[in-house]
Amino acid sequence: MAGKIEQPVDLWNPESYLTQSRREIDRKYDYRQSVLTEVLGKLVREGRLSKKMRGLGNDKLVCIRSYAKFLARLDPVA
Repeated sequence: MAGKIEQPVDLWNPESYLTQSRREIDRKYDYRQSVLTEVLGKLVREGRLSKKMRGLGNDKLVCIRSYAKFLARLDPVA
């Protein structure tokens, strides 16, 4: 994208893309305690995180796995 910039106005396309990407990453990897179970569940569902997480209590693991299964039922193709 940056290689295609010829005029100053062309800077807005990469800027918009980067802003949108940053927002998506911020939503996906939200580390606030109040949403951490959901974030970890999404990552397990996407295969980015193993179901066998060390250092978490069994109650948290059950919630995370349960949320991952819930997401799988909502969108079984993903």
